[in-house]
Amino acid sequence: MYNKFVVKRKANKRSLNIFKILSIVLILLFIVFVPILIQKLIKINKIECSSQYDVCPSDIETKLKTFEEKDYKKVKKEVEKILSESLLISDFSMRYQIPGKLIIELNLKKSKYAIKNALSNKYYLVDQAGTVLEIADESNLPVIIKDGPTLKIGENISGKDKFFLEIVEKVAWLYSVKTGTVEKEELRITLKEGVLVRFPSEGNVDSLIGGLRLIFSRLNDGSQGIRMEDIKEIDLRFKNPVLR
Repeated sequence: MYNKFVVKRKANKRSLNIFKILSIVLILLFIVFVPILIQKLIKINKIECSSQYDVCPSDIETKLKTFEEKDYKKVKKEVEKILSESLLISDFSMRYQIPGKLIIELNLKKSKYAIKNALSNKYYLVDQAGTVLEIADESNLPVIIKDGPTLKIGENISGKDKFFLEIVEKVAWLYSVKTGTVEKEELRITLKEGVLVRFPSEGNVDSLIGGLRLIFSRLNDGSQGIRMEDIKEIDLRFKNPVLR
């Protein structure tokens, strides 16, 4: 009698354990699949995109619009892919808003320089690292103008072009001239006073700009024999600057 009771108790305990296991499995399945099902049932009627500059890049916004009126699960996957692959975006966030809106906030990379193709008049917008982010028809960034090049988005510019752009950036800050022209192995910048400044294709940017400032200071000093109005060209390509 006692043995039967023990066997029956063990059987009940085994059944209870199986029931617990099945319950846990069902709960896990519910947790995993119900959100997926809900995401497939939710339809995205509108996608709103913004960035730290308020507006969303037009090409990205155009792509995002194609996902409206589709289920949330598919939209989320495809949008993440597009945004992750874009060179313009450093990071992003997405959130769903009832009843059917997807809100996207972008943190965009910032273009710092531009290279203008003198033949096509296209501007290649470049970030701090020297990577081409965009191709545009105009730009108000510090720019160098040269024959060619034909660059692609995502491509890195040459070290020489980066060097020239850094010079133009500093000249723009000091003398409000944002444009330089690359000819052969030199950079030419004409200042507002009409003075042509010629820079070498290598060296130390700060030293070159420091030398230019020193020359300007001396030329504007009334005690010096040569004055600014007497100079048409400052050539910094040599160890000792040449004034003409």
